[in-house]
Amino acid sequence: MLELFKLVEPFLTLMAGQRQMITEKSLKLSAEILNQLRKVITLVAMLLGSLVLFCLGMSYFIDRTLDQLDNGAFQFTPSLIFLVLFMLLCLAVVLYATNKNVWTSIFKKDRDEEEAERLESQRSQRESSNPIETAISLLILDIVKEREEKRKTPSTTSQHPEA
Repeated sequence: MLELFKLVEPFLTLMAGQRQMITEKSLKLSAEILNQLRKVITLVAMLLGSLVLFCLGMSYFIDRTLDQLDNGAFQFTPSLIFLVLFMLLCLAVVLYATNKNVWTSIFKKDRDEEEAERLESQRSQRESSNPIETAISLLILDIVKEREEKRKTPSTTSQHPEA
């Protein structure tokens, strides 16, 4: 997907009037937006297609049932059983496409990735801190540990009570 943006990049910069090239981060962002858009369009197409097929199946089922009733006898023929199963399948697709978890999962993954990237950048900023600050903090920790050890060891000088 990024290759497609790299091919179109000169045209986009010309149309936008920018002299700078599009950065790698903006290409990734555009690719993610297109990926999410593709998922949303797929769900909407599934929903609309299954609704249309359900309505067509229902109208054909009603037509066949009323036709049999006009002839005086109603029987569940294999074609009616197939229509009922087809409508149940379409209804299952409608329920899947309208499920809240399916819609939120499209955007949740990207938020989790953004959070991970943010935490990684914070960690790298902490690791790339000033070396003088690091040396001073190590020196202070060493002094604190030394004082703690002195407190833990019993004093070797014994005090003589004076009478």
